[in-house]
Amino acid sequence: MMSHMTYYLLVYGALSVASVLLSFSSNGIGQYAGARARQILHESMLRNILHCPVRFFECTPIGRIINRFSADMSVIDKKIATSIQRLLQFLLLCFSAIVLNAVVTPWFLIVAVPICIVYYVMQHFYRCSSRELQRLDSITRSPILSHFSETLCGLTTIRAFGQQRRFRSLLFSRTDAHTSAFLIMNSSNRWLGIALDYLGGVIVFMSVVAALLTVKTYPDVTPSLVGLAVNYTLLVPIYLNWVVKFLADMEMYMGAVERVQQYALTPTEDYRLQGITVPRAWPQKGNIVFKDVSLRYDRSREPVISNLNLHIPAGQKVGICGRTGSGKSSLVMSLFHMVDVFEGKILIDDIDTKLVPLQVLRSRLSVIPQDVIMFSGTIRENLDPQSVYTDMELWKSLELAQLKDAVSSLPGCLDAEVREGGGNLSAGERQLFCLARAILHNAACLVMDEATSSVDPSTEKALLAAATRAFAGKTVITIAHRLSTILDYDRILVLESGRIMEDGTPAQLLQRSMGIFSSMLRASQEGAPFTKNGQDSQRVVNYKRVEGKNDSN
Repeated sequence: MMSHMTYYLLVYGALSVASVLLSFSSNGIGQYAGARARQILHESMLRNILHCPVRFFECTPIGRIINRFSADMSVIDKKIATSIQRLLQFLLLCFSAIVLNAVVTPWFLIVAVPICIVYYVMQHFYRCSSRELQRLDSITRSPILSHFSETLCGLTTIRAFGQQRRFRSLLFSRTDAHTSAFLIMNSSNRWLGIALDYLGGVIVFMSVVAALLTVKTYPDVTPSLVGLAVNYTLLVPIYLNWVVKFLADMEMYMGAVERVQQYALTPTEDYRLQGITVPRAWPQKGNIVFKDVSLRYDRSREPVISNLNLHIPAGQKVGICGRTGSGKSSLVMSLFHMVDVFEGKILIDDIDTKLVPLQVLRSRLSVIPQDVIMFSGTIRENLDPQSVYTDMELWKSLELAQLKDAVSSLPGCLDAEVREGGGNLSAGERQLFCLARAILHNAACLVMDEATSSVDPSTEKALLAAATRAFAGKTVITIAHRLSTILDYDRILVLESGRIMEDGTPAQLLQRSMGIFSSMLRASQEGAPFTKNGQDSQRVVNYKRVEGKNDSN
């Protein structure tokens, strides 16, 4: 008797140790595989988003992108790996319990088959509902994030126009919509739990009846085996409940994977990694030629510019103006291939830009945009993120941009803190910092995309003067917000509906009293008598003199 007990004890102990080891190994392998999977998903989505064209960010709400990286990645990080492990575990436990019951009490199979069918129908109904409810929960969350982000960005304008109540009501309505979806989704979970509990009670009752019939039919079945079968029968409803729950949860969570994978497979820009190798000093002159160039933002839309032919000689200062939607920004963005050049070619120093790797092309041109991007960090990191230039070169660029005195007065000088978005700098200082970046880059071509539209006249004057000195002898293309800023340029282009309507020097265009440029300048200078004495006032006087001569002729 003692030897039998020792034998069973040793076997039970060995099985327990093996179970613990297998449990540790399965959990470890499952978590490692889950960590690798979510890392691959996140990196592929992030890499793809960073390489998407600008058009993608113009068409996609920022709240939707934030939702992918926050809520959807949170589901993938915290729930999917664990749910897969638990689903597999309870599937095996449920299968083993049913097999044991079928071996001990064969009558159980008669009951088990229809009940499993009922379970399948119930979980199928719940899975379809929960999947759509989860999608609805995600869809209603994105507008809240978008609204919150837009409200923070436009807080000054909202307060200036007294629209706080409207924006607050809009936030509450979107929050209510999301809360309703969330409440319905959780109510469906509770319904499933109650329905499965009732169905589990039916299973236990029918299994006990099957055990009694087995004892009556097969006298060889011992009470210990019947007790074992009944004991496992009590566990079958629990296992089935968890199987249904985790199966439904997995289908619901896989919606997050589907949405993340959708962004990971979004079409990206062609970076032309196999492009030609250009000299290190390219472009050296800054000679730009457009040959029969046609531009479009999307294949399904009409071209914004068609059959454009333009030659900008090296070192020329060109101002581009026109009404909204005339194609000014599209023309400039085509130099960086941020717009689809589907016909013609653009040559810079006799090299077709379509053949140059995209990253190389964009790194060889300088731009001062309307909205300057400043990162949280130091002044040194904002000027030279890759730590390529020396301190002497940094100070020289700051001096040319008229920022040397301002930076010298800060604690830490080049290591002074810059808040996110340049919050501790004025709008004019941010524009001058962007000019310092361009000076440090020392490119042969500079593009200014309405760089002075959001600064005061004094800062605008300082910025233009600094840019003139720093980029003397280099090609400068300026999209003008104030026409008076380009009256000193070598050449002015007037665009309308994607075509060049006027092209010439400022004096030539001003001689056309009924021309587009003259009309635009006349409309913009209606308030000229109220301007302060200075360069702009002198430009207005010169313009009126030319206009007077034209009228007398």
